[in-house]
Amino acid sequence: MPQTLPDLTAFSLEELVAYTGGLSDDALTELMRGPERSTLLDEYFGRMARQAIPDKIKGQDAVVHFHITERPDGGVDEYEMIVRDGACTVGKHVAESAKVTVTLDGVRFIKLMSGKADPTKWFITRKLKIGGDMIFGGKVMSWFDIPTA
Repeated sequence: MPQTLPDLTAFSLEELVAYTGGLSDDALTELMRGPERSTLLDEYFGRMARQAIPDKIKGQDAVVHFHITERPDGGVDEYEMIVRDGACTVGKHVAESAKVTVTLDGVRFIKLMSGKADPTKWFITRKLKIGGDMIFGGKVMSWFDIPTA
């Protein structure tokens, strides 16, 4: 039976991170291969903009693309984050050239967002790919207040 999600909109960010961080690898893999994949990715990316730390994004002008691979149909989910004028927006429509492109599969993205991953190890083993300005790319996640599971 396919893994189904509870109503994620009712969760605080801490509850969402705890929920996804508590899923087994098999359950998370099943979610990322099923119809709930988009719901879970959209929920995380939708919350990302609200978690931007104003002092850290102030003065930044950057576009970051996220390519979340291993979609069930073989495709890639793309998200674009724009940090500009002290604000952060995230959407599914890639419109601008990116300073940095982050590529990883859906399971690893959720683990990264729930604090259950070592991004340095994944980068070294090519499970996390950063294209463009890699030094800048390494700083991007520090701009966000994201709780860990």
